[in-house]
Amino acid sequence: MFPQNTLSVDLTIRFFYFRTKYYFSKKAVILNFQIMKKSLHISFRNTIALILFVLSTNYISSQIEYNWQNSQEGWVSASETNNGCQLFAQPEAIAMRAFNATPIMRSGNLQADLGIDATTYNQIEITLKNPVAVGVNANPNAILFAYPPGSNDKICSWRFAVDTGMTEFSTYIIDLESEPDNGDLFEGPVARFGLRAPWGVANFDTVYWQKMTILNTNTIDVIEHNIYLNTYPNPSFGNLFVESNDPIEALKIKDLTGRVVLEMKPQKSKVEIETTELTNDLYFLNCFVNQKWVTKKLVISKR
Repeated sequence: MFPQNTLSVDLTIRFFYFRTKYYFSKKAVILNFQIMKKSLHISFRNTIALILFVLSTNYISSQIEYNWQNSQEGWVSASETNNGCQLFAQPEAIAMRAFNATPIMRSGNLQADLGIDATTYNQIEITLKNPVAVGVNANPNAILFAYPPGSNDKICSWRFAVDTGMTEFSTYIIDLESEPDNGDLFEGPVARFGLRAPWGVANFDTVYWQKMTILNTNTIDVIEHNIYLNTYPNPSFGNLFVESNDPIEALKIKDLTGRVVLEMKPQKSKVEIETTELTNDLYFLNCFVNQKWVTKKLVISKR
C-alpha cells in the first residue's frame, strides 16, 4: 500500500500527463488539418497557375518557328538527284552545300506533316546568308515551296530575291497571300515547306539558313484588354486598312529606330492609311484603343 499523499501526487501527475497529452494531440490534429488545408489550397492555386500558363503558352506559340542554330530542326536534303545537297548544323545556322545549281531542303521526309491548312498562316520570314558572288546577269532568286501530305510535288512556290556576296544575315519576307509562281493556287492541306538555294550557286557552294518563322499577321487579339486589332493587307502594297472593335483614338507608325513616321487621331474603328510616303521596310503600328496602346508589326512592300 502507498501512503495517501503519494497516491494523491501520482494521480495528480497522471491527470496532468493525460490532459497535456490530449491537449497536444488535439493541437497536432488541428495543426495537421491546417497544414493539409493550406497544402490543398497551394496545390489548387498551383494547378490553376499551371493551366493558365499552358493556355497562355499555347496562345503565344501560335506560329511555327525553325531555329537552325546548332540544329537541322528535322530538315532534310531533297531526294531527287538534281536537287541534292548536304546539310550541316553549325553554331550560327544550317549550312547547305550544293551538289548542283538547284539544291533544295525540306522540313522533313514524306511522312512529316505539319497538319495545317493554306489559310492558317499568311507570311513567312526567312533569315539567311548567301555569300556566293555572281555576275551582273545572274538572277539570285531563292524559292519557297509548299507541299501536300505524302508528296514531293509542290502545291505551289514563291520566288524571292536575295542579295549576293553577303557577309551578314538578312531577313526576307514572303507573303503567302500573294500570287504564287506560274499562276498556281495556294490551297488545301500543307504538310511541309521547302527552300531552294538562290539561283547562281554551283557545285560545293554553301548557303547559310539561320531561321524561318511561319506566322499570321492579319489579326492580333489582346486577350487581357479585350482589344481586337486587324490590319490588311500586311505586307501592304498600297493603302493599309486598320480595324478595331472600338474607336482608335490615336495611331502612330514608327520605323525600326523608333522614329514616328506617321501619326493620326482617327477617332473611329476603321481607318485607311496612305503609305505613299513610306519606303519599303518593317514598321511598328501603335494604336490607342480603350486607354491601352496595342502594337503590331507592319511590312510595307510596294511593287
